Amino acid sequence: MNRTLTAVKEFLIPSLGRHRTVPPMEAGMRPNSRLDAAELLLPAGEYEPEDVALTDSGALVFSSGKSVFEVVDSRVRELASLRGLVGPLLANGAGVLAAVEGVGIVSVGASGATNPVCDDPLVSSCVTDMTRAPDGALLVTVGSHRHGRDEWACALVADDRSGRIVRVDGSQVSVVADALAWPSSIEMCSDTEVLLSLSLAHRIERRSLAALGKSAGAMVANLPAYPGRLAADDDGWWVAAPYVRNRFTELLLDEPELCADMTETIARDEWFVPRLRCVNPYTDTMQMGQLRVLGVVKPWAPARSYGLAFRLDHNGRITTSVHSRVDGDRHGVTGVAAHNGKLIVAAQGFGNLLALQDGKGSDDHD
Repeated sequence: MNRTLTAVKEFLIPSLGRHRTVPPMEAGMRPNSRLDAAELLLPAGEYEPEDVALTDSGALVFSSGKSVFEVVDSRVRELASLRGLVGPLLANGAGVLAAVEGVGIVSVGASGATNPVCDDPLVSSCVTDMTRAPDGALLVTVGSHRHGRDEWACALVADDRSGRIVRVDGSQVSVVADALAWPSSIEMCSDTEVLLSLSLAHRIERRSLAALGKSAGAMVANLPAYPGRLAADDDGWWVAAPYVRNRFTELLLDEPELCADMTETIARDEWFVPRLRCVNPYTDTMQMGQLRVLGVVKPWAPARSYGLAFRLDHNGRITTSVHSRVDGDRHGVTGVAAHNGKLIVAAQGFGNLLALQDGKGSDDHD
């Protein structure tokens, strides 16, 4: 009945209609195949990197499963095995700070020694990113306090706005911003401002350190992807985009009754939402419009999974991007690190770290 009334209202007064749209990938986000041409840094099939960081000493460190690893001379060495799934990493001298699900924030040294930093319940679940403020305090983004870190899809269909920014200053832990749409990253952009990536709002915005609970304006909005973790670069920031938007999912989110039917009657793995990887699209319900003539999936087909990272300059302009399109498999980019013109991409969906010089691989556009 509600759907019928809504349709009648929109018919009588078209201006009442509010429907989601997906902007095209164009200009600096024009599709290419650069991730498919990138160098692989890990043995195939052994890891699922969640995040990647470069320490102050230049060491390449990544998280996968319950461990933190270091890549040394093309070899992988386990630095530490922790008591929960390891999420975001933050360079901390020669080591890193690691957010451990169900535990909190843990320091991992270059030797592999671990020390607890904060085990407060506010930062023990669904931590998505961390950065250090000029005064030395940690600013921590929590995607949701209703869903776990692996329940992004649940938050999407529920239109969850329970994300937080938590400030950790020694033993003092406090919520400094809440009611956020799955904040997926936070990064300093000046001595007085941060950039905040809001996944479910498809935007990256500036916020003042003095008023983190209030937006100071969008750096970039209405993205064609769900933005993830940020990494500072010489002339801006690289942004990991674990998922891209598609019109089928947007249509679904516009219909609450249909969305409720899906969540109640269909297994979560078969929901019509983006994934980090799509192993066998031919078994997916309705195949999301991907199946084409003779069973060939075209690179421009609607994306169930996709590989994407893009660079923002200081004016909020997307200057370049690296892609693995629908017909590729280097999907699910969950972390990025950039240093001296080299880009390291953590493709959790693909299960590897990818290296690109200057963010460039093959320079083809289709």
